[in-house]
Amino acid sequence: MGASQLEYFSNSPMAITIDPSWIHLGDPPNFQAFSEKGTFISFLKILARRGLRWIRPEVGRRPALYESTNFEPWVFNDGDKLRFEDNSFSFVYSEHFLEHLRFDVAIQLLLELKRVLAVGGVVRIVVPDADYRTYEPQEPLGFPSVKLPFHHPNKHKVRWNVYMLKSAMECAGLRAIPLVYCDENGNFEDRDPKHAYSNLQPIVDPEFVYSLAYIARRRSLVVDGLKARSG
Repeated sequence: MGASQLEYFSNSPMAITIDPSWIHLGDPPNFQAFSEKGTFISFLKILARRGLRWIRPEVGRRPALYESTNFEPWVFNDGDKLRFEDNSFSFVYSEHFLEHLRFDVAIQLLLELKRVLAVGGVVRIVVPDADYRTYEPQEPLGFPSVKLPFHHPNKHKVRWNVYMLKSAMECAGLRAIPLVYCDENGNFEDRDPKHAYSNLQPIVDPEFVYSLAYIARRRSLVVDGLKARSG
């Protein structure tokens, strides 16, 4: 299961997750124009970051992406539940989504993800390392713009760091395994998942758990939550 808008995928995640074995939840597709991103300045920054992605040949085939996998338009609000049965998934992946939820709603979602995970399953969360990152400037306050109202869906509502995300995972009953992060002393860690999981129980879906190759924004905060047998 992944949280996604497929037309924004780069090659690596596309090659791995665009098939019928995945269920993708995310914003409805927008084939005619760019999605609104809050303010004109932030819109231009996003265009610059994506560079030539939009004129690659596969972008012209965006509608076909949605036909090649299972996609459901989805929004997670305060008090919502996922429609899936308990223990339904071996791997859940979310990239740059959790920062758009209030902290309490993010905890609710993590609790739901734990419920739908099978024992030995993993939820992998990728978010901006807002304050501690040393590989680029810290995220500006009020990102993407102080003029954007807090309730806007593109507003970053939580400034995650490794300690907060680890604690959030633990609050949801998951075993937190930080993989890529900066600590409060400015040290950057980029752990091989195979080493991080070397002393843990066998993992349900090692093909995805032991690889970071599909992460589009590789320089981010990456923390796993393992549903342990005792959990």
